[in-house]
Amino acid sequence: MTTAIPYADWPARSAGWVDDIVDVFREVAESDEFILKSRVERLEAEIARRTGAAHAVAVAGGTGALSVILAALGIGEGDEVVTPAFSFVSTASTVALRGARPIFADVEYGTALLDPAAAGAAVTGRTRAVLPAYLFADSPRMADFTALAARHGLHVVEDSAVALGAEVDGRPAGRHGVAGVYSFFPAKPAGGIGDGGMIVTDDDDLARTARMLRNHGQPAGKRFHHELLGFNCRMDELTAGFLLRKLPHLDELLRRRRAIAEIYEEGLRPLAPALLPPRAGFEGRAVYTYVVRVQERDALRAHLAEQGVETAVYYPRPLHLQPAFAHLGHREGDFPVAERLSREALALPLHPDMAPGAAERVVDAVRRFHEAGR
Repeated sequence: MTTAIPYADWPARSAGWVDDIVDVFREVAESDEFILKSRVERLEAEIARRTGAAHAVAVAGGTGALSVILAALGIGEGDEVVTPAFSFVSTASTVALRGARPIFADVEYGTALLDPAAAGAAVTGRTRAVLPAYLFADSPRMADFTALAARHGLHVVEDSAVALGAEVDGRPAGRHGVAGVYSFFPAKPAGGIGDGGMIVTDDDDLARTARMLRNHGQPAGKRFHHELLGFNCRMDELTAGFLLRKLPHLDELLRRRRAIAEIYEEGLRPLAPALLPPRAGFEGRAVYTYVVRVQERDALRAHLAEQGVETAVYYPRPLHLQPAFAHLGHREGDFPVAERLSREALALPLHPDMAPGAAERVVDAVRRFHEAGR
């Protein structure tokens, strides 16, 4: 059957930005600025202004942002970083690639986010940082993590990649620890036309080090002088130029996302407990994906596909059971909530350019599945 409601629907999402993309390409092509030049500097200034951060450091992607900030903090061999067992891989892979050990902790079933109590129990004398991640349509309990870090003398690094524009306890996402990161991967709420990322911090030394590390360890204005062993993790002018055009619209794009989430909430909440929607109350949150939990996940997904509704699974295997982390020695049952979510989580279509009535049609298709007793 033809997919009537695609999960991403890139043609619809891109249609309104074609002229901007062409204009930015022409501007950059006719200039002599390609990497880390005036558009990148303007974007950094805009993100710093929007978030209230003293520094914003543009990089090549959200994963690169984590890699750079962990390196800037000096995290490496023998260190431990507490991170969720249920998340995108970069919350743990960036730690492991520093030579440090990702220490997984279980997540909360209701939010799929790092459980502060579990994180606290995972802290040892070798722990240097805690790295909570924002997922789906919710935000971590940052006050609990900053309190945990204060008790143990740890850094808090926020993987707020999906959360630019969100607030937690009246403060922007990404601004609760020593540093936060944002991603501009096209699918993100603040998505661009390619990969890109940003680090925000109030720490002057950390920002200076991050700027060197993103560019082969070179200080500003000293080409071919390498103070550090760094990365090639630089933002290009095309990405920055497009984001400068899109950022003024971010609040409206987030409002549309929240409105669709509210349609799902109203239509699907009555199905609980057979189907559990995310935590209600989307004001102030950056709704990235709308993920429900349902025991008959695979059957529901097949039913929706038959109805022309495309879905996605975030994430089919928790991090502690991924082959890449086999060296950590974890087994099935170590983090039961993460494992349960990997069996039950299903993402429904949600983006700001969904056709009128599409979300209601998804709700109807989900309800028919449950009314049929399947």
